[in-house]
Amino acid sequence: MEIKQEIDRLKKLIAYHNSRYYDLDSPEISDYEYDKLYARLKELEEQNPQFITADSPTRKIGGRAASAFAPYKHLAPMMSLDNTYNAGEIREWYDKTASALGCRNFEMVVETKIDGVSCSLTYQDGVLITAATRGDGKTGEDVTANIKTVKCIPQKLARPISGLLEIRGEVFIGKEDLIKLNERQQEEGLVPFANARNAAAGSIRQKDPAVTALRPLSFYAHSYGWGDIGAESFTDFINKCRECGLPVSPIRKVFTDIEEVIKFYEDFSKELHTLPYDADGLVIKVNSFELQKKLGVTAKSPRWAEAFKYPAQQCETVIKNINFSVGRTGVVTPVAELEPVKCAGVVISSATLHNFDEIARLGVKTGDSVIVERAGEVIPKVVRVVKSPLNAKAVLEPKICPVCSGVLIREEDEVALRCINPNCPAQIKARVQHYASREAMDIDGLGEIAVDQLVRFGAIKKLSDIYNLTLFDLMALNAFGDKKADNLLNAIEASKKRPLGKFIYALGIRHVGAKTADLLASEFGTVEKLASAALPDLERIEEIGPVIAKTIYDFFASEEVKKELNSFRLYGVNPLPAPAKKEGGPLSGKTFVFTGELKTMSRTEAEVLAKANGAKTSGSVSSKTYAVVAGAEAGSKLKKAESLGIKIMSEEDFLALLKN
Repeated sequence: MEIKQEIDRLKKLIAYHNSRYYDLDSPEISDYEYDKLYARLKELEEQNPQFITADSPTRKIGGRAASAFAPYKHLAPMMSLDNTYNAGEIREWYDKTASALGCRNFEMVVETKIDGVSCSLTYQDGVLITAATRGDGKTGEDVTANIKTVKCIPQKLARPISGLLEIRGEVFIGKEDLIKLNERQQEEGLVPFANARNAAAGSIRQKDPAVTALRPLSFYAHSYGWGDIGAESFTDFINKCRECGLPVSPIRKVFTDIEEVIKFYEDFSKELHTLPYDADGLVIKVNSFELQKKLGVTAKSPRWAEAFKYPAQQCETVIKNINFSVGRTGVVTPVAELEPVKCAGVVISSATLHNFDEIARLGVKTGDSVIVERAGEVIPKVVRVVKSPLNAKAVLEPKICPVCSGVLIREEDEVALRCINPNCPAQIKARVQHYASREAMDIDGLGEIAVDQLVRFGAIKKLSDIYNLTLFDLMALNAFGDKKADNLLNAIEASKKRPLGKFIYALGIRHVGAKTADLLASEFGTVEKLASAALPDLERIEEIGPVIAKTIYDFFASEEVKKELNSFRLYGVNPLPAPAKKEGGPLSGKTFVFTGELKTMSRTEAEVLAKANGAKTSGSVSSKTYAVVAGAEAGSKLKKAESLGIKIMSEEDFLALLKN
């Protein structure tokens, strides 16, 4: 049971970090730390196959299509690569590949692994018709209008190819271009981008293609997903791409000896940070397409390719001071202010310490010499103390909020200190930014700098004050001209009609993410019904546990929240109600569990279809389950259903049931 609990813990943790990386473009940990979590989960699942489930991160790609763009179903799955970090691991991959092929003299192509955003380009008879992000590997976001503004991507191939042709590659921003872009951001009073990947991801997801056109985006083709470009090998494919006018990476080597690959990897580590773009390793591919086909793929990765990444970059520096930041939910996070040091090609001046338990574990003091680690383009972290001088000062856990001097508490079973003052300016700023974010109410123009000034000047003291802003309030801010102010006021007005799920998520209820918010919207239909729901009404929802139910109940029971909801109503905020649940449908009273990969739809789409016909859906099998709909590679849920004697249906059976 301990192993299963560890597997479940890892799955939840990896799913969370997948969402931060793929959906929010805001990773909290390095690729190296993520890959260690992933490798541990994979190892445990291989040793305990009875615990493998179809929804495991090892069985699927991490992202999802964003609702802001039309979904695009890829002609063939866009897969991700497995990662290795040392010579021993890459030799294991090579030995396994050689064994499957029955030979050891096959060609391998090595390219740089660019840190950007995956994108597919679909051409019809040589004309670009669609561009899409990877999403969950099966369904991405249609970003055609934005990609058509990228100058290096041909809208018409130089050498026309008949029929459909899907080319895949990486959209990225060069290092020098990022510096210039951030200078422009600051001149315009906007927040600079933390890294090149975030800048690229944000640029191709702009609602206005004119904004994307101003961003210095580049693209390199690295694989194809569909159609026939007339190539028999990867190197041949790259040459054909060049002939068609598609840009490709200039760094490429062909080897037949894995030891030569390892030597190239070791030598190239010295050149990595001199590249004009961010790269975190190399990609090794079997060159022959025939051999690639023979090797095949796993649920999420091709067996014929592997990412050979470089370990996290480390350097030594001194902690000058430790500051405390306060987030949206009042959590106080310690951040180390460092003596600036160059690491992995950039200057580092701060590093997260996560929480006070982590400070105690590391034994960190102000004045200590420490090792900080940076892998990829995320906030560095302190790894260990190297030397602690006699005059080093211990870090004292604060008793009052560093922003508002309010009371700090540490709740049971939590490591975080939390400010409980709802009027804390730091929390208000963070809550307003969350409320206005793309994933919530999508108020374009209400970014960090604008929010900071509006809160500081007293124009916003609570969320509903957003709807009381005037042209005078905005014109008093730096970098707000007439047009920009009008645009923001129009965006605020437009946000009054967002879907209910978006509004619930925007309220910032603890433990309530976008998916749970949509679930609550579907269950209750209006915010009034949700706000007046009794605790048992919340607890009966299968996907919501007692802890989250109590948090939601307490949130809406708050007098302050009741006043806020009334203010929203007075300002005309009227979220679009969720579609009414269909009562008495053909599946009424029946609970379905979907597992494995379905052919004609995703599991989420199948669940929506089931609910639309009166059914309930669940993520786990129990005696209350009416039927399990099993697709390809169904795992433990199918086995449990068999052991309980639960009805098992194919996708075809399920669709036939609806038709009948």
